[in-house]
Amino acid sequence: MGRQALRGRYFQEIAQAFFDLRGAPFVLSSKEIAAISSWEETGIPLRIVLEGIHRAFEKYRVRHVGGRKMSSLSFCNAEVLTAFAEFRDRGVGIRSNKTFREEKKMRLREEVERFLQSLSADVSCLKDLYEEALCVLSRKAAREEELEKMEEKAEDLILRLAQEEDKAESERLVRAEWRGRPDSEVGEIYKIQLAKLIRKKYKIPHLSLFFY
Repeated sequence: MGRQALRGRYFQEIAQAFFDLRGAPFVLSSKEIAAISSWEETGIPLRIVLEGIHRAFEKYRVRHVGGRKMSSLSFCNAEVLTAFAEFRDRGVGIRSNKTFREEKKMRLREEVERFLQSLSADVSCLKDLYEEALCVLSRKAAREEELEKMEEKAEDLILRLAQEEDKAESERLVRAEWRGRPDSEVGEIYKIQLAKLIRKKYKIPHLSLFFY
């Protein structure tokens, strides 16, 4: 999976999370796209962005009980940056980019080890690939390009694990939540939704540092 594809997924998963919490269809404005671009360029992991968005909605809900819905994703910016500061800092000072990337690799390695230790027969097709990823992560200089290529292979294998009910559920969600979007875009969102569902079902970690 190339850098552009990973970036597209970053944007789409953030948009989906905002949609789920807001509860109504929306189209990202240029201001919201700029906010996501800023988070991506800063290197804020997807899970930290989502944590910040959830925090922002919770605070907004408490302040506006029974009131209007949050109108823009940009209102989440302060909470996203706060979550990222806590994630990086933890009270011991700002770490260097090199240290930050090494920590991401360490978290990824821990996730891969956890997955392999609890590997079920249902996802045995992923065993060789994740063992290979663990070998790459064991090197002193693990190349991100290798991990991104493995992420792409993992995605292909994960999609093959989908059962008919998984496909039907993913299509239902995408058609309901992204109606009116071009078919080509809906097709890509469907694959993202399906892969996300399967990853959650079997607790399959990503292999790209982009997600950590």
